[in-house]
Amino acid sequence: MKTKGLTPQSSEKENVEGVSFRLRRASAALIADLNTTMNSFPEGSSVPYYREKDPPVEHSNRYHASLKTLIPIRFSSGSNPMDDAGFFSFTSFAWMTPMMWKLFRNRLDFDSLSLSPHDGAHTNGERFKRLWEEEVERKGPEKASLGSIVMRFQQTRLIVSFFISVLFTFAVFIGPSILVYEILQYAEEPGSSTLLYGVGLCVALFVTEFSKAIFASLLWAVNLRTAIRLKGAFSMLAFYKIISLQTLHGVTVGEMINVLTSDGYRMFEAVLFGTFLLCIPVLLIVCIVYSCFILGSTALIGVGTYLVFIPIQFFVARLINVLRRRAVSVTDNRVRTMNEVLTCIKLIKMYAWEESFEKKITDIRKKEKLILEKAGYVQSINSSLTTVVPTLATILTFIVHTAIGLPLAPSTAYTIIAVFNSMRMSMGLLPFTVKSLAEAKVALTRLKRILLIKNPDPYLTQSKDLDAAVVMNKASFIWGAPDASANQAPSSPVSNGTKKGKVTPEEVTQNGTDTSDTKPTLNNITFTLPKGNLLGVCGNVGSGKTSLISSILEQMHLKSGSVSANGTFAYVSQQAWIFHGSVRDNILMGEPFDQERYDRVIHACCLAPDLAILPFGDQTEIGERGLNLSGGQKQRVSVARAVYSNRDIFLLDDPLSAVDAHVGKHIFEECIKKELKGKSVILVTHQLQYLEFCDEVLLLEGGEIKEAGTHRALMKVKGRYAHLINNYQLEQSNKKEETPTNPPDSPSHKTQGVDESKNNGVVNPAFDMSDENIKEENSAKDPQETKGKNELVTKEVAQEGSVTLKTYHQYCMAAGGYFLLLLVILIFVLLVGSTAFANWWLSFWLDQGSGSANITNGTGDISGNISDNPDLWFYQMIYGLAVIAMLVMSAAKGFAFTKVTLHASSKLHDTMFNRILASPMSFFDTTPTGRMVNRFSKDQDEIDAVLPFNMENFLQFCLMVTYTVLTICVVFPYLLIAVACLGAIFSIILYVFQRSIREMKRMENVSRSPWISLTTSTIQGLTTIHAYDKRQQYIEEFKVISDHNSNHFLLFNCGTRWLSFWLDFLSATVALLVALFVVLSPSDTINPAMKGLALSYTIQLTGMLQYVVRLSTEVEAKFTSVERLQEYITGCVAEAPRKINNVSIPSGWPQQGSITFKDYSMRYRENTPIVLDHLNLAIQPREKLGIVGRTGSGKSSLGVALFRLAEPAGGTIMIDNLDISSLGLQDLRSQLSIIPQDPVLFIGTVRYNLDPFNNYSDEQIWLALEKTYMKQTISRLPEKLESTVVENGENFSVGERQLICMARALLRNSKIILLDEATASIDSETDSLIQHTIRDAFQDCTMLTIAHRINTVLECDRILVMDKGKVSTMSISNVLLLKAI
Repeated sequence: MKTKGLTPQSSEKENVEGVSFRLRRASAALIADLNTTMNSFPEGSSVPYYREKDPPVEHSNRYHASLKTLIPIRFSSGSNPMDDAGFFSFTSFAWMTPMMWKLFRNRLDFDSLSLSPHDGAHTNGERFKRLWEEEVERKGPEKASLGSIVMRFQQTRLIVSFFISVLFTFAVFIGPSILVYEILQYAEEPGSSTLLYGVGLCVALFVTEFSKAIFASLLWAVNLRTAIRLKGAFSMLAFYKIISLQTLHGVTVGEMINVLTSDGYRMFEAVLFGTFLLCIPVLLIVCIVYSCFILGSTALIGVGTYLVFIPIQFFVARLINVLRRRAVSVTDNRVRTMNEVLTCIKLIKMYAWEESFEKKITDIRKKEKLILEKAGYVQSINSSLTTVVPTLATILTFIVHTAIGLPLAPSTAYTIIAVFNSMRMSMGLLPFTVKSLAEAKVALTRLKRILLIKNPDPYLTQSKDLDAAVVMNKASFIWGAPDASANQAPSSPVSNGTKKGKVTPEEVTQNGTDTSDTKPTLNNITFTLPKGNLLGVCGNVGSGKTSLISSILEQMHLKSGSVSANGTFAYVSQQAWIFHGSVRDNILMGEPFDQERYDRVIHACCLAPDLAILPFGDQTEIGERGLNLSGGQKQRVSVARAVYSNRDIFLLDDPLSAVDAHVGKHIFEECIKKELKGKSVILVTHQLQYLEFCDEVLLLEGGEIKEAGTHRALMKVKGRYAHLINNYQLEQSNKKEETPTNPPDSPSHKTQGVDESKNNGVVNPAFDMSDENIKEENSAKDPQETKGKNELVTKEVAQEGSVTLKTYHQYCMAAGGYFLLLLVILIFVLLVGSTAFANWWLSFWLDQGSGSANITNGTGDISGNISDNPDLWFYQMIYGLAVIAMLVMSAAKGFAFTKVTLHASSKLHDTMFNRILASPMSFFDTTPTGRMVNRFSKDQDEIDAVLPFNMENFLQFCLMVTYTVLTICVVFPYLLIAVACLGAIFSIILYVFQRSIREMKRMENVSRSPWISLTTSTIQGLTTIHAYDKRQQYIEEFKVISDHNSNHFLLFNCGTRWLSFWLDFLSATVALLVALFVVLSPSDTINPAMKGLALSYTIQLTGMLQYVVRLSTEVEAKFTSVERLQEYITGCVAEAPRKINNVSIPSGWPQQGSITFKDYSMRYRENTPIVLDHLNLAIQPREKLGIVGRTGSGKSSLGVALFRLAEPAGGTIMIDNLDISSLGLQDLRSQLSIIPQDPVLFIGTVRYNLDPFNNYSDEQIWLALEKTYMKQTISRLPEKLESTVVENGENFSVGERQLICMARALLRNSKIILLDEATASIDSETDSLIQHTIRDAFQDCTMLTIAHRINTVLECDRILVMDKGKVSTMSISNVLLLKAI
């Protein structure tokens, strides 16, 4: 998410050319509001300038651009090609032709494609938002209807498309029904009229068929533009709301991502197909009247058959909708779990928990598959109805008609068939229409739920007259809304799909997990922060420190009291939020660049040494969530962002916990005390040594202010604060006498001299140690390495060319092999064959006449009436048996096809999941989570539901077209020549433009990932975005990315319609040729019954041919999703196996816990530098080893090597004399434990988080919780160990999460434990208790501690100093300290 991309200049250029600004006027009012909140957003102000000067909206001009389209031919004015199109070009999509041709020749510059400003998210989003606000004003939020707004939003266009659909309906009816009847009557009695009359009928047929194509195309052209506008407007309204939310109570991230992405597509489909719902009744009425007019009352039997099936179809569509809704909630759950697995993959691998999560995902997938299977059966029955019902109606009608002895001429029979077939359109479109409208209704309901979420009422008063910066007076706050226990989010009906999110502040429901009685999280808080003062806030874990900052940011609900402020806010969250972009982008966050200020900030935040290490300095790209920065670096970038923003009031939530001791000291002195001098600062900290330098201190306990005053005054009182400080100083006393000074060559501290003991400042260069991360950025110093390596995250590329045969082959194999597929295809052939046989049998029967003189007499008339045929019962029986055959085949097809396709999609899903899970860490470092989630959500959904649906229809209609062409050629062999010529033209068009359409679909797929990534990232950083008031910046970026996606999506759809129009034109030509053959060929060579069969089939061809081609394009386009899954299935290189069978591991290994590195070297990936260089190191059994070193020295790499997250480049590691590279990864990792720097909790219960495999008893778990001082907290929860843990563990404070992670390690009881500065977010009192726990519980273990704070490693047996991947010094701790002096 590069901030450079945030500037909307690029999109404006596209919008400006050749287009008046009039369209953007509607938003002037909103922009005026935004400008008041945008004083700190420099680019923001440039966005709306030209819009505000626009004159007020004149209603008459609203249709100006649309009316221009009615000019038959227009010439390009250089703006958007769609806006320049004349009526003919717009209707036939001819404006696409140059683009398609360029695409075919790979000459198209994709950057030159832009969405028309009329269709953009800005114009439509603002209008949709305005309509919603008006609706809410009129009816109130609860009664406001989004459905009526959608109708009002594009009402003119919807009315126009309704009229076009009625014209289209008449075109559909006239050709097959009236003209075919006239042509066949003429063919039966050619002498009754002139030849010219016959030819005239053929031309009229061509004209009606062509106008059918024109009206269909025009309908799509209008609807596509309406749909893309609604899609953009829908997403924008959702984004406006989501970005305005202060806190995410009662809604999950999964749900929001769904609303912002998938639901937009649902609205798009609803507009496309919704119009047909209005024209279907018109078509039915016309057909009913005409069929009764031709055949008499018996036609009602066929009509009745249709009318019976229509409610059945409605029922089936409703059933599909119910099943789909159930499937969606399970899918949401699966995607959310998947997202969690991919986000926490490092911990899952280190704990060897892959099997537990595999089982979790597999169980959810099984549930999902069952629902999908039911939906598949029902869907299959539905699509069979379209094929079966017209034939069934015809057969029943004719059997009854002949049984009661009424005459039946070929012209009548085939006209009825043609009428019934044109009624098929209503059958075919009805399920689409109903399904799309039902899904749109679900989408609107979801959006409304989000729109109805209430933010806490604003309670912060900004007053310029206020002398102080912040004043809080007797204020009490709670998290959930006072009137509803919103805190119980996990169990509320909201969770139809929960997903990740680091959004809500860390202590969200921390006292909140049991606040159903709305007990205030913060109670009776009174304090004043004078301007320019530094206020320190301390307190134990869970005392309400983060809540205090959240309350100032208006994220909580004020129960009583008041809060006032004077100034703008900057905020540093406890867990730094970093977005995808460069380091500089993250620091500037949209502010203008000022070199001098920037350099000061970099120095103050101690970032200069880090930037020197990064391959491109501050232009180095940072992955999602800052994945290639260490915890300390992320926190310092976050602090730098705050300092650079140059606000008045700074809210710093424990910014020093993730950084090293001397870096923390530097930041406190250079940044907080010096750079922020004169600013008002609230500093939440666990580093008690800094509190005496604060102007005032607040001590929180249980959500109340226990003590407040200056450090000196509080020490005199000798209360709780004095007790904390004395305890802390006692801990430090063992180094009072030996306070080291800073060595002169310490790069980041040249200015710092000797300091007092209380500063906890061991500033030996060894302690420049923000735990360097394991990615190449931090260590890539080779010049040739950095060339071309500037992108950590490789750009997602769309594959070239058609979907490969290999993709189809792999899909077939996943489905169960070729033999099984041949059987399924055979069922399809028999199903469609039985309908074709029924039609042929009818023509044969008609040809027999009365049977008494079934030779044609001299005039060429068929003698007699078929109802008088003595073998009537035989013909009727065979005709009737065709129905039974069709029904049997339909059922068989539904069962077999659904089983096979679901087997394929599940096999692909499971294989991909297993491959990704078995990939080494390097894969996850370079692949954004958004991209993988896209595969598991949208692509998987396409393969589960959309691909089978399209493939089934494609096979069915493809076979129907084949039977049609065969029939025509059997009747008129000469037509083969014409069919061959048209076939050749058809193939060329197809070859050229299939390729173009395919590329468009691929581009659309690729444009979707950044959209999802931006959405996820924004939701995670909501608190920060609010604090800095950067909403407008993100709204602008969302518009740009949304328009980019909409543009590709619109072009793809227009491309398929372009193809459809020209195919319809070809089909109309074939109809003309067949009609001429019927009229001109003498009846004695070809009997009228066969002519009727050929013509009635040809008429069907018009719509069907283009539908088949469009379906083939759709099927191939959906196969790109299979290809995208296949990319990971074949491209993921697996790490070492989890278990190796023939290795004998001594039972109870490792019993001692000795670790030996022998000449060990390691790099993270090929072509990256060595991070551990010929390391030789012996760690004794039960030794406690502290590991220190500068950033990039290789501290964390030791842990990575031990857990084999990266394989050695040379040398070995022995644990108890067993070479770890000879072991399976699970055997190795399950015997080690890590307590990570960033605590990770999973969605589930407390118990599941501690023991996912159910290996331990409740007693053991309670004991572990007791040792980590969490027993009291957990036992206070309503369901104890079974209490819910929400996403990312947001219902516990960061400190509590860290304690739970420690309990997890205690339970495992491993011989070797790695602590990665595990107590960074814990107050020093709990920290000292934890240190004792660690000493007692882990005394029989070998323990490696990667240290940031000196007191963490003081009690270690030895301290290892790392430098450039080698052992610098290795000594007993006191010796090291003496050396440092």
